Amino acid sequence: MKYWRKRIVYMMAIMLSAGGIAGNMGSEIVLAEEKETVKGRYAEQKLSLPEENCKAVIDICFLEDGTMRIAYRDSEAKLKTADSKDQGKSWETPRDLWEEFGKSEIAEPMTVNLSKDGGIFSSWNCLEGENTFLAVYLSAEGTKKEFDLTQMPEGQGYVYKSQFSPSGNILLMGDKFLCEISREDGRLIRTYESGGYVTDFGIAGNQLLVFADDTIHYYNAKTGDPLPEETVFTEHLQMESGENTEEVVSSRVFTGMGEQGILYVSKKGIYVYNLGGSVVEQLLSEGYLTGISSKTELMDVETDADGNIYLAVSDRYSDNPTGMLLKYGYDKEQEAVPGTELDIYMLKRDTHMEQMISLFQKEYPDISVTVQEGMTGEDGVTATDAMKNLNTEIMSGEGPDVLLMDNLDAENYIERGMLEDISGIMEKAGILENIQKAYEEEDGSIYCMPVRFGIPILAGGSGEIDNAVNLEKIADMTEKYENQYSDSFFPAYQTRWPGVMLRFFGEISASEWMKKDRTLDAEKVKDFFQQVNRIYQAGQKAGNASLDSTYEYAEKMERIYDKNRREESSLNSYLVPCADGQALFSYGYLFSLEELFLLTTIEKQNSDISHRLLNGQAENCFSPEMIMGISVKAREKEAAELFVSFLFSEEQQKNNKEAGFPVRKSVYDSEEYWELGQEGNIEYGFSSAYNGESHDMITVVHSADDQIKEIQKLGKTLTMPSGGSRIIQDSVLEAGKRYLYGGTDLDKAVEQAVSQVKLYLAE
Repeated sequence: MKYWRKRIVYMMAIMLSAGGIAGNMGSEIVLAEEKETVKGRYAEQKLSLPEENCKAVIDICFLEDGTMRIAYRDSEAKLKTADSKDQGKSWETPRDLWEEFGKSEIAEPMTVNLSKDGGIFSSWNCLEGENTFLAVYLSAEGTKKEFDLTQMPEGQGYVYKSQFSPSGNILLMGDKFLCEISREDGRLIRTYESGGYVTDFGIAGNQLLVFADDTIHYYNAKTGDPLPEETVFTEHLQMESGENTEEVVSSRVFTGMGEQGILYVSKKGIYVYNLGGSVVEQLLSEGYLTGISSKTELMDVETDADGNIYLAVSDRYSDNPTGMLLKYGYDKEQEAVPGTELDIYMLKRDTHMEQMISLFQKEYPDISVTVQEGMTGEDGVTATDAMKNLNTEIMSGEGPDVLLMDNLDAENYIERGMLEDISGIMEKAGILENIQKAYEEEDGSIYCMPVRFGIPILAGGSGEIDNAVNLEKIADMTEKYENQYSDSFFPAYQTRWPGVMLRFFGEISASEWMKKDRTLDAEKVKDFFQQVNRIYQAGQKAGNASLDSTYEYAEKMERIYDKNRREESSLNSYLVPCADGQALFSYGYLFSLEELFLLTTIEKQNSDISHRLLNGQAENCFSPEMIMGISVKAREKEAAELFVSFLFSEEQQKNNKEAGFPVRKSVYDSEEYWELGQEGNIEYGFSSAYNGESHDMITVVHSADDQIKEIQKLGKTLTMPSGGSRIIQDSVLEAGKRYLYGGTDLDKAVEQAVSQVKLYLAE
């Protein structure tokens, strides 16, 4: 049987089709030392702006005479427009829209749009007395007209998005409506998706794309008539949305391309789709979008008469918001595909690693990166299948250059001599002593190393968790309250789902399961099953009346946990039920300062709640995140070493804070990383929903220095990596689930686990 793996290509050659955007530009093949080099691709250029320190570029428009006009916020966040006659090389004197619209500084513009005939539309939230929502249209001649937005459908006046239609009318999207109004008098012309839930829309030429109820509907933007569904484009957008569930800011913008083309820009790249076509063509992949990050918001996209693409962006959610105007022009001298191609393997998709790959691409655009995903969850490939396929490729010399070792059997790869010694890279990086020792061989060699790590934490009533020093004691604590559990009081929120509980406690116990001869220790596995079963059975009175207690829902939660393991295993995920008195305890990994802030805020509000290090069967565990290794048969060894060095560099160790604590000692020890001296500062609002109810917002404040230093110190005491081989964990988990659900007895469950692992090790 042949097993397919998903391949996510971060750099690709530009595909030039006869009907595509660059159909008339062609490509060129240059022979050099008998090697073909395909040339020609779009290149990014950052254009100047009318003023320094602009907070955001909001809209772009090419007027009928070819002048480029942009709407932007200046250094004081005031709304302005400016014109350029030379495609952004120089700018005329800006116009202050606050003055022209006649609004005071306490009136907040919600949206602004530019029209080709010189008109400007803006919606405003006026905070004088009661909130009043207004729309203002300013014609090219300077005539100003105001419309009352409280007359919109459903009585909703707040406008999230607006845009001029091809006929010059204005489309408005609010909480519960998408409608078109006249710019002459504000009268309602038509509504779209009545009764549906509209989340976004875009205009591309004469096509209106409406995102509603988990699909996309197409309309004629001039007449409002429905158009045939574009299944290929819809499926592409749905797939991309599904892959970007963890984006800080979700962005996409559209414009027309010719009579039948849609130009689409997202953080994954720039695309063209021809109506009725069979493929979505990628003009530029995300590695070349150097001006875009996970916190960037794409505001608008337009093209000029020469086919150049202009992108307005804002990173208003960053600490220092800035706006940019980016230009993408076709350059026939640029190499379409870089000469160095780096191949990276992940058993399962890791979005944080993908973000770091994207950053690497932007710093090293001469290296292309291809990611192989062993288990997509879409093709029936198991962990065993994926690893067999991977091992075969490595041994044949056709495998990846770099391996993300999370869930792989690192010890097996090391024993078989399949990994390169990366001790030199780690020596330059300067890794925390306790983390390095966990991966250092007796001769000083190092074959893999996590980029970040998490700390397992147990939270609950101080009098209880103080004695819960390991898995057995946690089971003792749980059974103590066996007769008090109900639909509104659980042991811990996750303890109703056997697969989820086995997976987490298995991670912090797995290092105890293997004997020195690399066989499964039946007695340790038996004890693991017994202790987890005690916790599960004690809480069976809890949640019996809710959907959460059903087998189907438990299996669903296990799939969600498996897909989003880092997020679902975070302490934040289920900490609030414990704070609300609906759970005896809470457990999970602490991955970031933001999570620590929530924990200490809850402890401050609930003096009885405290926390401690969570031990399973193993003690002093840490959760290794993004474990990196280089294949001994890497074809691009120099690029592989450069990539791994990049991940452990000081700059990257300071970034990506939500994925775990840094392993680089200089960063981990720095006051800057731990943000000391900010006790009590408001950080963010946190709300959660469980048991079908939304709960009050918690105002999360910065932790005290002594609380931060306690966690910092704790991280240096951890010596045992959690997790390990996915196949071994799966074998134990499946046998354990059958036991917890009552499908088999304890001894048979242990026998099944031992037998399955023995079979894997023999292969």
